[in-house]
Amino acid sequence: MFGLSSAEPDLVNERKFVGGETDLPFVLSLLDARLLPDRWHEADRVNSVYFDTPGFSALAEKDNGDNLKRKVRARWYGPPERLRGDVPVFLELKCRIGSARRKVRVETRVSAGFLRSAPLSDPAWPELFAANAAALGDAVGPAWAPVCRIEYDRVRYNDLEGGSRVSVDWRIRAVPNEDVFPWAPPVALGALVCEFKNRGGDPPRWAEALHRAGLRLRSFSKYGECMRRMSSGIP
Repeated sequence: MFGLSSAEPDLVNERKFVGGETDLPFVLSLLDARLLPDRWHEADRVNSVYFDTPGFSALAEKDNGDNLKRKVRARWYGPPERLRGDVPVFLELKCRIGSARRKVRVETRVSAGFLRSAPLSDPAWPELFAANAAALGDAVGPAWAPVCRIEYDRVRYNDLEGGSRVSVDWRIRAVPNEDVFPWAPPVALGALVCEFKNRGGDPPRWAEALHRAGLRLRSFSKYGECMRRMSSGIP
């Protein structure tokens, strides 16, 4: 095996080690020594606008521990100052079955100016999904609307020995839709998430060093944690 494809497997397991941002130097040092940088994806800023229903059904599925869970988001890459022209934006419908997941991803183009400045209350956000409803399997109806924008820094690796894809996320921040959370300030989690994806869900051998350093293998949802803080007015 000389590399891992950049295409997501149709059904994979993903698990997460969670720590604090102060763990970043150790984690990156460990992964730089043990794994290969992902040659398809450089270190980058990840930007996502998350959608939910008026009753927050996606959040409720997560909080209630439902075996079937959905995430609906529009995602693009790069800091605002680097965006130019029409930017690739990926409309994603992500469904979980236990720890396994299935994702539908449709690419469209959106102007950099809109991504930099459009409020989450702008009707153009749900119109992106309405225009691509057939490709998404008509699973995102008109009840779904933006509730927050989450961004973070990410670096990715390939674990050729264990067959895992690995990412490290930090500087996780969120801005609420002011029409949904008029009282909520922007959120900064202060967390670091090291996620690995593979077919079996078993941690790679090198992951024991993360545990010894104090990171914990557990469920962690950026969307869920940011939504809980915004609902409570916690920055």
